[in-house]
Amino acid sequence: MLKGIRDRKVYGTYNRLKPGKTGRIHTIVSPDTASFRLSSSESKLITPSTNLQNIEKKVSKLDPLYQVRDIFIPDEHFILVACDYKGAEALLRGAYSDDWKFVDDLLQGTDVHTELGRFLFGVEEITPLQRDITKTIAYASQYNATVRTITLNLNKEADATGIYFKESEVAELHKKLLQKYPLELWWEKTRRELDAQKGTLYNCFGYRRTFHDPNPDERLKQGLSFYPQSSIAWLMNQALPRVHRTLQDRFNGYAQLLLQIHDELLFQATPDAIAGLTEEITPLLEVSFKVHDRELFVPIEWKRGMSWGSMKSFNPKEL
Repeated sequence: MLKGIRDRKVYGTYNRLKPGKTGRIHTIVSPDTASFRLSSSESKLITPSTNLQNIEKKVSKLDPLYQVRDIFIPDEHFILVACDYKGAEALLRGAYSDDWKFVDDLLQGTDVHTELGRFLFGVEEITPLQRDITKTIAYASQYNATVRTITLNLNKEADATGIYFKESEVAELHKKLLQKYPLELWWEKTRRELDAQKGTLYNCFGYRRTFHDPNPDERLKQGLSFYPQSSIAWLMNQALPRVHRTLQDRFNGYAQLLLQIHDELLFQATPDAIAGLTEEITPLLEVSFKVHDRELFVPIEWKRGMSWGSMKSFNPKEL
């Protein structure tokens, strides 16, 4: 049943990605989300078009047929190049929860998921599967998800991973995670802010959102996710006009912005333009800002490849 559900979803994705006569498919982006992220959708005016921000990525590890992103390729003589905010949500969660050791570890390049996995499973070396399990637990936990919800998320791929979790097993891992990170203090502080400010929260840029859900637990989850997600959106939305002007002024068609996917920008560029592209775009995204009066920035990571699904990381300084 699990495989059938995935097959049906991926089959639907392939069907809606049928390109037009030019070989391209389009999307419309709009600033209409609660976190101020740009949302992607189909357009009634432009065909063919679809939502290009929800193309499968994680599921591609389970079956070659799920590697939908491999059908996106650059124009002739171009290479796909992407940059994204590396570990942005995790870093901002650490900042907003005053877990500055976690933030410093991330900025210094520590693999926090591997480190946490060793702690949760009590081993010196963890497997790639254990690391994925750790990421799922950590991501859901930071927004106060229940043990039941985390268990359901983990078991969505039980047929492929060969592991089926009981709630009691997840509860033990969740308990250990809360011993390592000060999440409960952050949750309580945010709950009090919501009560004191009549459901209104402000991110570090002063962007305001009011939460109206009558269920206090749901309102808390929405508030917790608002902090990092709206901050990433703010950074990206500030950078986009600058990126657009830079491409127009400096690259004369040798580098083009194709798509924005939440905290990622996807370009195509000629091989000899990649070094200049990374040099010009990096400082436009890696801008400093303050959370709780402490200055920080979110680093970006560069990738390239001949398809969107096969892109590999590279160091711009080595070009």
